Amino acid sequence: MKLDIVRYLFAIMLCIANMIIYGLKVNIATAIVGMVKAKKGDGVQSDASQECGFEMDEATVDIDGPFDWSTTEQGLVVSIYFAGYLVGMFPSGYFADRFNTKNVLLVCVLSNALLTLIVPTVAHILVVLYIIRFFTGLLAAANLPVVNVLVGKWVVYEEKSTWVAIIYAGTSLGTVVSILSSGMIVGTMGWEAVFYIHGTLPFIWCVAFWWFFADNPETQKYITEDERLYIVNSYGHRTPESTKQKIPWKQIFTSVPFLALVYTNTFGNFCWYFLLTQLPLYMNKILRFDIKSNASLSCTPYLLNAIANPLLGKLLDWGRQKTYWTQTQARKIAVFISCIPPSICLAVIAHIGCDRTTSTVFLILGVVLCGAIFVGHLVNQNDLAPNYAGILMGITNTPGTISAFILPALVGALMEEGHSMARWRYVFWLNIVAQISAFIVFVIFGSAEIQEWNQAFGD
Repeated sequence: MKLDIVRYLFAIMLCIANMIIYGLKVNIATAIVGMVKAKKGDGVQSDASQECGFEMDEATVDIDGPFDWSTTEQGLVVSIYFAGYLVGMFPSGYFADRFNTKNVLLVCVLSNALLTLIVPTVAHILVVLYIIRFFTGLLAAANLPVVNVLVGKWVVYEEKSTWVAIIYAGTSLGTVVSILSSGMIVGTMGWEAVFYIHGTLPFIWCVAFWWFFADNPETQKYITEDERLYIVNSYGHRTPESTKQKIPWKQIFTSVPFLALVYTNTFGNFCWYFLLTQLPLYMNKILRFDIKSNASLSCTPYLLNAIANPLLGKLLDWGRQKTYWTQTQARKIAVFISCIPPSICLAVIAHIGCDRTTSTVFLILGVVLCGAIFVGHLVNQNDLAPNYAGILMGITNTPGTISAFILPALVGALMEEGHSMARWRYVFWLNIVAQISAFIVFVIFGSAEIQEWNQAFGD
């Protein structure tokens, strides 16, 4: 069977891969609510905020789990994943560029599924859980570099923003499915079932991807010659020979658009990772939603984001084709959307007080707007140099992961004496400053033009 839509099917498989990796990345942020013992008042500062006086059934809101972990230890359980993610980012980016990219992605997904399955077994020994979480992040680090490389091989220039948006919509859809199902599973079957169920399902994707798809259109079996030629002859197409190219390290690290991208990736990810890792905790401890309501509300913005991003990508492609803006201006529009409006949302939440409904609306809106990073700076590596997209993603997303590591740990340390809006406010403003600075740097120095050093052929 040969089809003229193989590039679309491949892109959908990448979307599902993103769903899997992001789902396994964030499920513990919800599951941990049911893993730890609820701290009750008895003369000690409660672990939950009571300053707004929300009426609730504490037995429902605060599930009494088996583990007596401090807030710092809880923060580390979440953030240690991103320490591994950070360490693995550059090596995985290099491997994605130099080796068979399809196989690297298969190893990434399969290893994450296996490590997720053993979480309930190792969770009783906190140090071992830290180690497993670290290695899960280490092996998941290949996800974004690999996807970036495969975009250069399979997505044609005229369709880039649209299909990149669909591919990266998987990150939002995975977050939706993971948070929503985790909340439902914890509430009905217990926290252990979260990891057993989520760890088993990815094996279906692994078999389908291994059997039906190749690393590049040049070697793909199930494809028409017309579609193969359409892809390989498109502007900026990454050929299999790109793995033999000499890496122009000097040109990369002296490129102003690339250095601007490094800064933007570092500080423009703060809001996304903050809300990704800490939103369920804030909804539980400050806004006082129970686990099922928490999960439903926390996943809502990611569902909206999965719809909004492809629409934004289509709009950016349409405007470029109509010459209303260039590719560079399209990227800057997306970076603006991901940085400035979310900062305004966080500022409102930080100072709105106990208005539960308005805070929830602005939290949802903040996540939806932050999601524009996937059609903004997180695809810019492929704009600058498709032949080195994996390596560039490895370089830029190494510091870009710092926020995912430090923010959960910072929240845990700040909340040792109890959750309060005043303490959370410090973290909100840290995110606001980071996002605004990222936009300023990218709008001045950023570019989406293919750089001359993309064709630095060597022996």
